[in-house]
Amino acid sequence: MEHLVTAPEVLASTATEVDEIGSALIDANANAAGPTTGLVAAAEDEVSEAIAKLLGGYGQQYHAVLTRATAFHDEFTRALAAAGNTYAQAEATNAALINGAASNSLNALNALGTSVQTLLGRAPTGGGAGGLADTATVTRFANPATQQIVALIMGGTWNPLPDPVYLGNVNLAYILPRFPGANPLAQLTPEQFWPVTPQLGGETFGTSVAQGVGLLDAGIKAQLALGNKVVVFGYSQSATIATEEIRNLMAAGSPNSTDLSFVLVGDPNNPDGGLLERFNNFYIPFLNVAFNGATPPNSPYPTSIYTIQYDGIADAPQYPLNVVSDLNAFLGYFVVHSNYPFLTPDQVANAVPLATSPGYTGDTQYYMVMTQNLPLIQFIRDIPYAGPPMADFIQPDLRVIVDLGYGDIGTGGGYANLPTPASLLSVPNVGRVVEDLAKGAVQGPWSAAVDIGVEAGWLPPDTSLYPDAYPYLPSPDPHLHIYLGQPGVTGLSRLTGGLGSILELIPPFS
Repeated sequence: MEHLVTAPEVLASTATEVDEIGSALIDANANAAGPTTGLVAAAEDEVSEAIAKLLGGYGQQYHAVLTRATAFHDEFTRALAAAGNTYAQAEATNAALINGAASNSLNALNALGTSVQTLLGRAPTGGGAGGLADTATVTRFANPATQQIVALIMGGTWNPLPDPVYLGNVNLAYILPRFPGANPLAQLTPEQFWPVTPQLGGETFGTSVAQGVGLLDAGIKAQLALGNKVVVFGYSQSATIATEEIRNLMAAGSPNSTDLSFVLVGDPNNPDGGLLERFNNFYIPFLNVAFNGATPPNSPYPTSIYTIQYDGIADAPQYPLNVVSDLNAFLGYFVVHSNYPFLTPDQVANAVPLATSPGYTGDTQYYMVMTQNLPLIQFIRDIPYAGPPMADFIQPDLRVIVDLGYGDIGTGGGYANLPTPASLLSVPNVGRVVEDLAKGAVQGPWSAAVDIGVEAGWLPPDTSLYPDAYPYLPSPDPHLHIYLGQPGVTGLSRLTGGLGSILELIPPFS
């Protein structure tokens, strides 16, 4: 059913303006009456007199019509003013009825609370006679059956207003599994980054984010005012917008944490890996990019943060002196950062939950979608025929070097909820690194052999030695393991069982 929304004060103002327009028309009609009805013939001949008489007749008909229009205008003005008064009276009556009903309900609840607490031998405490509720609470939840979950979905840079395909993909993969029945709604944000997006208006990253925060805040408050629950989806730049909004809401102490949630993907403010946290407090004046730290891990609003492994924006290396790891992350921006909106529900559901620090009680959960192939050698893998074997030959050992940029292999890495800035270097466990390089030296040739058609089925299956390969090791930092293949992937998955027998010959390092 369609609903009519009225504003009595606007009706009254409009009636006054319409009345002023009518007065101006009447004055103009009076001034034009003489020149248009009392025309004098241009000459004394019959033709001139006939023309003057004809035009004078048109003038008289025009003024007759205008007189009737003036009468209609007066009636319309009075009706408009009367309508404004009627709506104002109706709203006043409704407000009195609602306030009275809320007050009566509140009094009844408080009376019930007083009786119950008296029976229990307790003195009434807090908010009113019985301490049960206040008027705002009663009014807000008067009809909980009409409350719905609205997903405010933002795009990333270059995507200020997501289209229906984007909305459907995001809603299906990220929102509905956690918020069944949620209704997706595109949330407008500028999503500009000069000089990359000059066609959208040429705003810098900082200006675009600031404007986006204002738009998002207005969108959230509009939905909450309707009594809806809100889940905000932010991707890349809009994840930074959501981070700033979370900070502002925390500072203001509103809204209720049960009514607002966040889902962030490719978050530049990811506490352990986000580029804007890795170099916190750094500023690039030319681009107006402020590295503004981590998304608050202690936010009262339930939040889920998803990161694709080796995404240079959300999973940047902790030790930037590792140039190989830096280059891999840089290429990860082009290879994997754009994949978030296109992940399937199964891929998102199978994301690895990341460990948080002991005793962490925050309401933010962190997940990583694992990347099988290094972005660093994707250009080799894309070479027809020869590319995949070449890439698989060098990838295992190369991955060990890349992962050293994220922490010390063998000792564990950081926790997902702890803001972790970049550091100069880390002293690795040399023995573990040598062991992993030795394993990679075996895996690489076998992977290449399988890619070119050599079967490894004769090798005896034994996965007991490789808990980090079936599936990934659930360690604090998922980078810290030797990748021996993803189950179900042709080639690599067939190798992992047989490698156990061969690698038994490699002595362990302490």
